[in-house]
Amino acid sequence: MRLEEIAKIQEEFSTEYPQFELKEFLGAGGSGLAFAFSEGKVLKLTADTNREVIVCNALQGRQNKYLCNIELVGGNFYSISQEQEYTWITMERLYIHPHQEWVNQALQDFRRSWSDLYKNSNFTWSDLWSIYRKRELSKINLCKQHYVNYIHSTCKQIASGEVISKNHIDKRVNNAYTFFDFIGKAYEELFSICEDGFIDLNKGNFMFDKNGNLKALDLQIEI
Repeated sequence: MRLEEIAKIQEEFSTEYPQFELKEFLGAGGSGLAFAFSEGKVLKLTADTNREVIVCNALQGRQNKYLCNIELVGGNFYSISQEQEYTWITMERLYIHPHQEWVNQALQDFRRSWSDLYKNSNFTWSDLWSIYRKRELSKINLCKQHYVNYIHSTCKQIASGEVISKNHIDKRVNNAYTFFDFIGKAYEELFSICEDGFIDLNKGNFMFDKNGNLKALDLQIEI
């Protein structure tokens, strides 16, 4: 979406909902866009009025440990310029942290290890959701070990022609375990609130709250 289009949507929304002073455009995804509107808060406009809004309704008003806090699922907003119906949602703001690099690397390793482990079985992220939903611990633990083996293998390949310290490898493995455990806890929290909840495992959906705690955002339901 072009900046001019975003500015037009912002203008239209501010006209209909003048109580929100949208201060900073934070980004856009496949189904919506987000703005900072007050200290520590975000207003999101989502066109995904089914999958995302259902989860946000379930999370509304809760203080979550591993999931972005949803303050309010508001009303509808129709953008004339886009000819698109949105639902507006207010939530806590999550931030890019100095530790963001390890999170992005761990997410990449996490995705790669699951895909590689099941590369001959048409594995999808819905299959991964099902594994966590059913708490198939044997599969989770198998992938965790594959995760570590993958990191060691990757570092050996990189090491041809350059030196990779043991400390670097150990740190990456530790980060892998940390992220793996985070996903498990985030899914456990999500399922306790919305049993069909789904975590979108894409870069940009894992950031830190104002206290430095890692959280997941962009949650949907699995259909």
